[in-house]
Amino acid sequence: MKMRLFLIMILTSLGCAGEQVTEIPFQKEELRNIGKVAILCPNERPDLFMHVAGDDHLLMSLLTPAIIPQLFLAMSYYSTTREDSQRFNSLTFDMHIGHVIREYLYRKLQRSAPFSIISPEEVEACRVAHKLQGREAKAPGDYEPIGRYLGADTIVELFVLSYGVKDPGMFSKPRTILKVRASMRRVRDGTLLWQTKMVQTLPQTEGAFGFDYERYSEDDAKLLKEELDKLAGVLAERLVEAIGFRAQLPTARLLKIANQ
Repeated sequence: MKMRLFLIMILTSLGCAGEQVTEIPFQKEELRNIGKVAILCPNERPDLFMHVAGDDHLLMSLLTPAIIPQLFLAMSYYSTTREDSQRFNSLTFDMHIGHVIREYLYRKLQRSAPFSIISPEEVEACRVAHKLQGREAKAPGDYEPIGRYLGADTIVELFVLSYGVKDPGMFSKPRTILKVRASMRRVRDGTLLWQTKMVQTLPQTEGAFGFDYERYSEDDAKLLKEELDKLAGVLAERLVEAIGFRAQLPTARLLKIANQ
């Protein structure tokens, strides 16, 4: 019984490891100390995941009482998930979802925030910023060189925790998913001014993807990139609202438009 529960946990949590993030709301009084902001995002492209037919595999595992067949089912599902993800990553290699979110956030903050925003191109051209745009933990003093080279007094950091497609099968509809962690720090002392973890999904109508999971095509990749671009725009809109600024469109309306 314990082994079966263990296998179920594997099947339902493959690739879904969470990251604990302490939510820190932005205090509006900090605005008077913010003049110029740079948005950082890791240069390394995050891997896209594909979770397909998880419901079917889970049902089969529940109907299979013997331990050995359950192990083979779990191994088969893990292998299929890994191969699906590898195929789609090779087809979408030219899309960096973190950079897409950063571009959307840059444009939206330009319209709604009272402070100045440094363009992504300027940030990319800065060697100091380039070296620090990783997921590694940073000391407060690491932000000071970025501020000195870019002229920024505040840093916004974006980290993509996971993104991709879940098409569970018989019990639920396919959906694209994007999960990020975002934070804002003061350059001079590294003080954390704002932090959030945000998950955005866009459920798909039945048959919207229609992927042939045995043979992915360029058309499939194009469709997925369009969906992810839409998802990135929605999430950036929510980040603007989370900081406390008025978004271009109310999130509820934007989500309705995105799902049409």
